[in-house]
Amino acid sequence: MDLSKYVGNKIKELRERNNYTQDYLAELLNTTRQSVSRYENGDRKANQDVLFDLAEIFNVSINTFFPDSKINKKNITTIYNSLDTDRQTKVYNYAEYQLDEQNASTVNENVVSLDDYRNNVRMQSKVSAGTGILDLDPENAETISYTGKLPNYYDMAFQVSGNSMEPTFFDGDIIFVEKMNEVINGALMVVQIDDEAFIKKVYKNDQHLRLVSLNKEYKDIIADGNNDIRIVGKVVF
Repeated sequence: MDLSKYVGNKIKELRERNNYTQDYLAELLNTTRQSVSRYENGDRKANQDVLFDLAEIFNVSINTFFPDSKINKKNITTIYNSLDTDRQTKVYNYAEYQLDEQNASTVNENVVSLDDYRNNVRMQSKVSAGTGILDLDPENAETISYTGKLPNYYDMAFQVSGNSMEPTFFDGDIIFVEKMNEVINGALMVVQIDDEAFIKKVYKNDQHLRLVSLNKEYKDIIADGNNDIRIVGKVVF
């Protein structure tokens, strides 16, 4: 089997299922439409970093991009030991979540559905306009009971305040964020501008940073060298 072709077909399938254009997916990956086209055609091999980014974007397991026979030929321990420390942590957290979900499904098969399964989530703060400096000290995180499916992996959780990101995120929704200090153009990110914390769609050029609300009633926010800009991370769910 041509693995590049297999991966390419999966990328195209997931992109079309989510109604993404190649241009939009390229923005999320911080690459070009030509590169996305080459990935999908199998002319260019998507490396490990690209596959992890795609798994986040489409909210699927990294295993989605590999045929079962290919996975089974490699010992999982060998794969795990080949990863760097950060990726090992993500793999471990995902595996632990899968085990918890499996155990909950097995033990409560006749009592509780997976949709009712509650998870304890460490929530850092609220994000919106005017909520003040984000407190990212893990010691100060609030543990809440969260009902619903967790993303494959994340570093922090925040609560949305306000309606500027409707209809995707509503007031009070919990969002999950992967730590990141660089802007990915077109991605949903948590950003702190001076003393205000935001969840917005973010675009960067040489002159400024533009924060875009999904709710069209809100104007874009422009930040530049005169502002104290802090990139917190990318929203993964």
